[in-house]
Order: sequence, then C-alpha cells, then structure tokens
Amino acid sequence: MIENKAITYSLLAHVRNSGSLMKGPIDVFVPLIKRTLQQLNGKGILKGESLFEIQNEANMMYSIDFPIPVLKIILLQIANEVNIDDQKNFILHEDYSFILKSFYFEDFEERIQEIIRETESIEKIFKDFCELQNFKPEKPTTLFDFIDKNKLAISRYLSNSTAPNGHDYCIEAEFVNYFKKAPKVFDIIRRIYLGSIISSFLEYKTEDIQQEVELLFDTNFIISLIDLNTPESTQTCRKLIEVGKNLNFKFTILIDTIEEAKFLIKKKAETIDLSFISKRVNPEDIYNACERRNLNQIDLERIADNLEDTLKTFGISINIFTETLKTKAKSSREYESFQKIRTSTISALHDTIAILYVKEKRTKKIREFEKVNCWFVNNSTSHEVYDEREDQKNVFEYQKETIKVDELLNILWLSQPRINTSIDNDDLIDIGLSSVVAYTLNDSLPKASIIRDLEKNILKYKGEVITDRDILNISTRISKKQIKNISELNKMADTNSSEFVAKLKIEAEIQQKFETEKFEKFEEMLEKFQIELSHLQKAKAKIESKKSVVEKLENEQKQDKSTIFNLQQSLEKEKQERIKLENKLKETKREEFINRKIRIWRIKSWIGLTLFLIISITAILYLFYLADWKLTNASILYEDYKKNLIITSFCALFCFIFTFLVGRNLREKYINNSNIKAYRDLIKIPEELM
Repeated sequence: MIENKAITYSLLAHVRNSGSLMKGPIDVFVPLIKRTLQQLNGKGILKGESLFEIQNEANMMYSIDFPIPVLKIILLQIANEVNIDDQKNFILHEDYSFILKSFYFEDFEERIQEIIRETESIEKIFKDFCELQNFKPEKPTTLFDFIDKNKLAISRYLSNSTAPNGHDYCIEAEFVNYFKKAPKVFDIIRRIYLGSIISSFLEYKTEDIQQEVELLFDTNFIISLIDLNTPESTQTCRKLIEVGKNLNFKFTILIDTIEEAKFLIKKKAETIDLSFISKRVNPEDIYNACERRNLNQIDLERIADNLEDTLKTFGISINIFTETLKTKAKSSREYESFQKIRTSTISALHDTIAILYVKEKRTKKIREFEKVNCWFVNNSTSHEVYDEREDQKNVFEYQKETIKVDELLNILWLSQPRINTSIDNDDLIDIGLSSVVAYTLNDSLPKASIIRDLEKNILKYKGEVITDRDILNISTRISKKQIKNISELNKMADTNSSEFVAKLKIEAEIQQKFETEKFEKFEEMLEKFQIELSHLQKAKAKIESKKSVVEKLENEQKQDKSTIFNLQQSLEKEKQERIKLENKLKETKREEFINRKIRIWRIKSWIGLTLFLIISITAILYLFYLADWKLTNASILYEDYKKNLIITSFCALFCFIFTFLVGRNLREKYINNSNIKAYRDLIKIPEELM
C-alpha cells in the first residue's frame, strides 16, 4: 500500500508540474479520478447507487482517501467536461447515484509505468543502503513511510489528526541526506515528497485565508533567521517572512525571546574555541554556522548586541510587556510540562509565556486551521510536546498553539493562490525535505550538555593521543547513533582515563574501517543504480522511438483523413450549392405556376363581366328598339308592348346587378390582399415543384 501511495504521489507531482492541466485547486486530482472511472468501466460497472463505490475504487488504486465532499466536486467537473452535446458518457444524479456509459482515459499510462519502475528502483537502492549501514530494523521499514510522515504532520492541522509516534526514521533521513548529491535518485524523492504535500489538499476545507494573522517567533526561529543555523533553515525562515508580508501577517517577538537568544549567542561565543565535536555532530549548531561563515567570538558578540535592530529590518515588532504573563506562567500546567523537556527553567518559562500569549490572542479554543489568528512559530522539535495528555490522543479536538515553520509554509502553499508565485515547487521541496531530515536527525542526537562534557574530557588528550581524524570519526558515530552510551564514557573519563582513551580509539578505528568499506560499496551501489537507470532510459528511448513512429503514422493518417475530410467538405459544399440552385429554380417555377393560376382566376371574372356587360347593353339597346317600334307601329296592342318592356327591364336590371357583383369580385381579386393570400394558400402545387 505504501509503494502504491508513493506512485500516486509521483503522479500528482507530474500533473502539478504539467501546468496546462491546472485551472483550480482540485484539478490536480481530476486525472486520477478519470482513471478510476475508466477502471470501473473496464470491470463492466456501468452504474452505481452511491459515490462510495467510486471512492472505494480510488482508495484501492491510489491508497489515499478522497473525502466525499471533494469527490463530488471532482466528479461534477468531470461530468461537465465529458458530457458534450447529447453524448452523456458520465451522469451524476442529484442523489449521487451514477451511470457510466463510456469512459476512456489513458493520458498518463506510460508515465505511470515509468513511475512504477522508478519507485521500485528507489526502494531497492534504499534496501542496499540499509545493508551497507548494517541497519537491521526490528520492523519492516520503507523510505516512503518517512516521506509520508511530513504529510501526516500537516494533517494534524488540517484534519485534527496526528502522526503515530514511536518510529525512528533516522536511517531514512540519512538516505535522503546522502543522496542529495545524486540528482537522479534525489529527483525521484523530490517528486514523491511534492505529491505527498499536494495530497494534503484533500483534507483542506477552504481557500485563500483573508483574516489577520499574527506570528510569534521562537528563539530557534530567530537564530535561523539571522543565519546562525543551517543555510536551509535560514532560507525556510526568510521565506516565511517573505510570504507573511505578502499576506499582511503581523510578526512579533517577546522581549524574553530576545534575551534568551542573546544569552545563547554570547554563551556560544565564550566557548567557540573549545568546541570541536558539537559542530560536527549537529549541523544546526551555532558552531557549525560559525565555521561555515568564518565567524569568531567578536563577530558573535556583535550579532548579539545588534539583535533588536537586525530583527526590525525583517519587520518584526518587539513585545516588552510580559510581566503579567510571567506571573500566570509560573503556576500553569504548561510550565510543569515544559520543565520536563527543556534544559533549563528559564527556557521552560519562556516557552510557557509564548503559549499563554497565543492563547490570549486567540481568546478561545479553535478547531479549524483557517480560523486561527495567532501561531507560535518554531524551527525545532522541542516544542511539540508540552501536554502529555493531549499528546496521547490520536485526534486533536482543537488546534495547538505551536507550529513548525516548514509545516506552516506547506499549508500556506496549499491554501493561498496569492502566494504561489512566492513559493514554487522547488522551494517547497527543498524547504520541506531539509526540515524533515534535520528534525529527524537532530531529534535523535544526545543532549548538548552531554556532548559538551565529552568535549571537555577529550580536550585533555586532543593532539597527543586522540587526533583530529579520531575526533571526526567519533563525531560521525555519535551523529549516526552508533555510540549510545556517551554518559558512561564521561563517567569513564573521571574514573579510568586510560580505558576512556582506549575506548575512543577503538570507536574511531571502527568508523575509519567502516568509512573505507562504505565508500567502495557506495560507489558500487551508485554504479549499479546508474546502470539500472540507463537500462530504464534505453527502454524508455525504445518506447519513445516506437511512439514517434506510431505518431508519424498517426500524423500521416490524420493528414489523409484531413484530405478526405476536405474533399468530402468540398463535395458536400458543391452538393449544397446544387441543391440551393435547384430549390431556387423550383421556387421560380412554383411562383410562375401560382401567378398563372391567379391570372386564370382573375380572367374568369373578366370573362363573366364581359359576358354580362354584353347582355346588359343588348337589353338596353332592345329597350330603345321597343320605344322606336312603338312610335312606328301604333297599331300593336298596348298590352304586348307592356309585357315585353317588363321582361326586358327585368333582364337589364339583373344583368346590371350581376355586373356589379362581378366588378366587386374583381376588386377582391386585385385589391384585397388577405383574399389573394387565401387563394394562393389553396392552390395545390405539383409534387415536382415542391
């Protein structure tokens, strides 16, 4: 399951780095769920009653949990993308049952196979590394557990859960630290780490924090900020200052913190010439920074004297009103807890004051990360436990007051679109991995006081019996936890000096022999890994070559298809033009046919009018004829004349009325548009003109 998760993380990093795919905060997960839908489709699952079916399949494929609310958003986005026009490939109903008609997604299959091979190779080289270090764990261990540890730490803030305690990841941290100088190995680790951070977004509930936030800085943060720690720690702390300014965060430091930092720096200045193991054992020690920056006692004292002015240049304000908090702190439960884990009562009191300051700023207990308005930011491991009862819980009901600088940067990177230009992927990886490695290794080191006692004892014999090479080898064995009984060595120095020196010489010789053998074996291991990668690259090159041939054939097919398509388009266009001309011709003939029918319709009225005009005129002429006939033929009986006159008049009147009606009919056929339109609609068009 862990290796499966590592593959998923690498895939997430690949999608994230393919910027063209990223439009929103959850877009990075869309390809993963698309592959899940394809997997279901391939199994013949075409519908489901609940999103839990998709969720379970995704969890099996990727070994990460997709919360239902986030999964809903992703699936709705996929549905909008794949359902084009009337083609519904994926339907998500309101009750979140679903229908999966057709789904095909293979965009990352080749990359996934490559990731699987890389993951297997990195796990194999890690096992070889463990063997070379003579490391035989009581329980099976894997590099990916260590990388996932940082995500689990972030989950404490995003989902109020906590990473399980009790596992020592020193060998994993040493592996990551060692292979920083082997880019081909380290690049794989970087991708897995980036993916683990990205997957944390599934647990985040909101975006773009807008409220005012105050950051209260710890002593170790200040030491790192002024470059008296490792270069990586300095970069991390200064990056948080840069990001915080972009988000309008307020930066604060207590006057007690400044006093503690000054005391620490001046104390180191006093013993800088006597330290020779501490700077080799602990890379985060001030002595180590002094050697790197070539600082002497006077330089350290000057840095301490100018500390307030230096902090002001970073925009950090100093709170000098802490007396009330001191009074409360001395009787608090937090103070009792800190006294058990801090080296002095002053340090315990200072941390307690800081915790109480944050609590007062928050005014109440807060559950959600995005609602927190004040944090106590540290750059060490010693602040993680101040409440033993809380630490025993698997789920935290409320947000703690403390947060590590790298964890805060990771969460801000996830949640703040405004600062993505300030924290790019490379910055995030370098900061995160360096911090995880440093926290893990430093947490396993002996207490500084024990190391100082050992230095004092070795100083008595340095240069005479114990050489600088011996000291380097002894320091290496201490840093790698291969000398665990340092307190007993210190006691031995007081009781039996010759046995003390002999023991140190033996340990130095063991380490020298191991270093010689290890160098040869590491060279062999790296060469072997390079060969494996070379084989993978050759296989990849062959695949790429075949892929290019296939792509060439596909391009040729696309060109042929394009030519055929263009030809089809041309023929279709000609066909459309021909149909358009035919329709226009039919329309012309159809209009001629209708006009002809209307002319005939009108001519019939003219014929009727002409006919009845002739009859009317004939009747009128006949009346005139009768009148003239009466004058010339007076002998005709009056009664016959009267009868003929009535008949003739009636006929003339009838013809006149009918002629009037025909004339009105002509008016309707020429002037009344609605009547003309009604007739046009009644004309039956021949089928060949349709």
